[in-house]
Formats: sequence, C-alpha cells, structure tokens
Amino acid sequence: MMMASVSAWSDLPRELLRIIIAGLPDPIDHARFRAVCRSWLSVPYPIKLPIVVHPTGFLLRPFGSGPHDIFPLPENERVIGSTDGFLARHLTDVDRNRHTYTLLNPFSRTLVELPELDTLIGDVSESFRIHKVLMQSGLDGLVAIRTNNQNHPIILLKRGKGVWLPKPRHQPFTRIIDVAFLRDTLYAITQAENLISFRVTFDSKGIPTVTSIKRVITGPIGNVEKDKDALRKRTGDYIINDGMHFADDVERPHVVVVTIWYLVESQGKLLMVRREMQRPCGHEEGFTRKVEVFEADISASTWVAVSSGLHGRALFLSKRSSKSCFAGGEIEEDAIYFIDNGEVFNMRSKIISPADKSFGFSAMWVFLPGSF
Repeated sequence: MMMASVSAWSDLPRELLRIIIAGLPDPIDHARFRAVCRSWLSVPYPIKLPIVVHPTGFLLRPFGSGPHDIFPLPENERVIGSTDGFLARHLTDVDRNRHTYTLLNPFSRTLVELPELDTLIGDVSESFRIHKVLMQSGLDGLVAIRTNNQNHPIILLKRGKGVWLPKPRHQPFTRIIDVAFLRDTLYAITQAENLISFRVTFDSKGIPTVTSIKRVITGPIGNVEKDKDALRKRTGDYIINDGMHFADDVERPHVVVVTIWYLVESQGKLLMVRREMQRPCGHEEGFTRKVEVFEADISASTWVAVSSGLHGRALFLSKRSSKSCFAGGEIEEDAIYFIDNGEVFNMRSKIISPADKSFGFSAMWVFLPGSF
C-alpha cells in the first residue's frame, strides 16, 4: 500500500494562501502568517489601516471595535514611542527611582534593551518625557530621540556603541519640534518652520557624532519662537513643549487656535504638514479647520506647497510616530490620517471627515511590516 505524500506548508498554492490571509481580520495575525516561511512571506496581504497603541499598552483599531491588550503592561511601564514596527517602552522603578528603556516588536516579540539610554537618562525628574523615538534603518542603525528636556533635547544612539548629546540648552536643538530621516541625513523643523539638517558620522568605535549643522530652509514665521522665549522668561519653565502653538481667535474670544506641525518622509521627499485646530477655551478636544502640506525644496531653500496629492500614498500622522504608506484597501489615497481624534483630510477634495474617535495626542501608530 502506497503512503500519500505529505506536502510542506510552503508548498500550499498561492491562490489558497491569498484566500487565507484575506480572511484574517487582525493585522497581528497577518504578521504571524507572514512569519511562517519565506513562501508565505511573499504573499501580498490586504492593505489595512495601521494599529493604534495607547501608552498604557492597549491596542485599538481605527474606526473599529474597542480596545484589547497587545501585551500585558505593569502599572509602572508605558509605551512612549513607535518606530519601524518596534514599540519603545519606559519602565520606572519607583523604589530605586530609576528608569529603563527597551524596544519591543509586538509581532515577533523581539525585545531589545537599551543600556546606553538607561545610563544617560535613568535618573531624571518626573517631568522628563520622551516625545519621539525614530530608527533610521532597523535595530543596527541610528536611533534619534527627541525629549522635552532642554539639557537633553536630542539624543542620538547607536545600540551597543554609545550616544551623542548636544550641549545643554544649546540652539537650535532646544527649538526642534519634530524630526525625520531622509536617506542618510537627520532633519528637524522648528515652530518658525526652519528646516535644519544634521550630518551624523561615526567614530572608530561606532559612536555617533554630529559633524555639521545647517539651516537649509528659513521659515516665514518669525514671532512664534520669540513668544516661547518670552513665556519661559516669565515662568522660568525650561521644559520644551510638544510642538504646538496656542493663540486666541481674534474674532471669537472663547476659541483657541492650535497649530501643530509634523515632519515626515514620503517617497524620497521631505514633507511638512501644518495643521490648524480649533477648540473651545478650557477644552482638550477640538476639530481641524485647515491643513497645508509643503515639500522641502532643499536646492532652492524653500517650502513648496503641495496640491497634487500624495501619488498613490497616504500619511498617518501623530506626534510620536508618522509614516507615509501605500494607499489601497482600507487606506484612502491622498488622505492624511490624524491619530488624536480620528479625522481624515483628503488633499484633493479638501474635505475633512468628522472626528471619529478620541485616541489623544499620546497615542501612536504601529505599522505592519511591508505596509510602507
């Protein structure tokens, strides 16, 4: 009697694999599917919205059902950033007053410790916050960290090698409100809409260092940062804000206008998004009333307004993680998704959808591998 041959999982027909992955509603299951073998990894999966993660560790679906745990987080641990599929986590040891930091891939469960960061900012005040963690090219690349502290406004880290810091309270680092990598260069913007480039090299031990700083674009806004300096002189507050500018509405005295800036790389171009929100005085929630997108023309040292759309892509913006992704499936082409209240701005129609959910400015996008 002949035994039936047993086929390997990798030999399943691609048509069948497409049907299987299309029937998986959970993006995490998509990642697990692609981790089975190389054959399954090559199967294209439906384009879906990225995951939203709250600092407490709750995973949420944009425009979908309620939250559930992505992994159990103790009370003294928080998610503080999201970059290239990894979540940056902050653990506080209350008894020893120490802080430790790790990177976790929620799909593969890969956990990476950051002892260089523990040594540098392991003993900080309770007001210390990390605003953004950005990896250049995976775990072995450069990691840029933006904080709210003028003594450590920007931290550049090479895992296993060391860190670089600017001088305390040194400009232009204390004015930076967002950062992004474009190829091998780190760029930053200020509230005055200046674009600054940082050339980073590595010494013989692999420790990063900034060898040149250049203002490549001088923005049109001249009074915003002066107002910030005046506020600090009055209050003695040297904590850097999270890149928001508040102003009273001249025509409506009970309305506050909030301007927020984002910097994001898209298809080899550097984009700045200027978003204007309106909210009642004393309220945290509001709605977007104006969105403008500009491309950095570095050779001409100017910002160029973008009105022709995103060329088959969409932007997902938050203060902690922003990304340009392929459009299609659940993702609307030429759309800008704002994480804090779930609004979606269509660049072609100029229509802003009503706020869907209030995730808050501390929430962050988590992008599936291959979605960008």
